[in-house]
This record gives sequence, C-alpha cells and structure tokens, in this order.
Amino acid sequence: MGPRARPALLLLILLRTAATQGRPPPPPLVKVTHHVTSSLTTLQCRALNFYPQNITIRWLKDKQPLDAKDVKPEDVLPNGDRTYQAWVALAVLPGEEQRYSCQVEHPGLDQPLIATWEPSLSGTLVTGILSGIAVCVIIFLIGILFRILKRRQSSRGTAVDYALAECE
Repeated sequence: MGPRARPALLLLILLRTAATQGRPPPPPLVKVTHHVTSSLTTLQCRALNFYPQNITIRWLKDKQPLDAKDVKPEDVLPNGDRTYQAWVALAVLPGEEQRYSCQVEHPGLDQPLIATWEPSLSGTLVTGILSGIAVCVIIFLIGILFRILKRRQSSRGTAVDYALAECE
C-alpha cells in the first residue's frame, strides 16, 4: 500500500465508523426452515443480515433450552456487506417440530427473539385445491353448453308448419 493510500483508507474507516455510531445495530432477520429426510426432520434456525458479529442462537424444546450435545454448533459467516449470517441445525422426530423454537439474542434486539417453524401449505394441498376449482369450472361450462343445446332443440321442435290459406 502506497503512502497516499493509507490516509485515504483511514479516512474511509473513520467516516464509516462515524456514520454507524449513534444508530442501533441492525437486528437479525430470523427464519426457521424445515428439511425432511426418510427418518428424521431437520430444523434450521437462520439469522441473517446482522451486525455486530456477536449473536447467540439456541434451540428450545417446550420453552426449555436444549443441551448443547443435541444441537449442531452455530456457524457464523460474513456477508459481503459487513453483516453476518448464522445458523443452528437440530434433528427432530417427524411430527415433533411444533415443540421446538429458536431463541436469538443480539445487540440489535431489545429482547430475545423467539421463532418457530410455521408449516406452509404443501404442494399437494395447493394442487388439490386448484384441481377442484378446475373441475367445478368445467362442470359449470358443460351445464351452460347443455342448456344452450336444449333451448335450440326445443325451439326447433315447436316450429309450426304453416299452410297457405285458400282464397275465396
């Protein structure tokens, strides 16, 4: 680094530090995801876009902290924008997911944040609903077509044969 670059770098660091002082640190965005394998379900608690780096993420079962031996250690990685991301994974039995929650503590939060996995509508349920709607629309259109054809047939059947009247 040349002699001219050092003062510029120091000025940049000083300006960046001054700009962030006085503002509370950004809170993490927390999300719990769900991954299913053949015999186990893995819950993953992710904290995204937080600064500073110090964060505590722990799993709770029925609102009680789990032993560290049951939890995969926390990974904290830097993002490219001076924020960090972290996650902690936990293997649970299928059907037990609702008993677990993730607690996150960070200087950007006024109090610990509790996040749980929220099941979303499954793809098969959405497909079933859309299929049901499509079948109803098709039956409705067939009913309209049937009614139109019936009216046409009935109007043909009531056609009167006209005969010329004789003139006297």
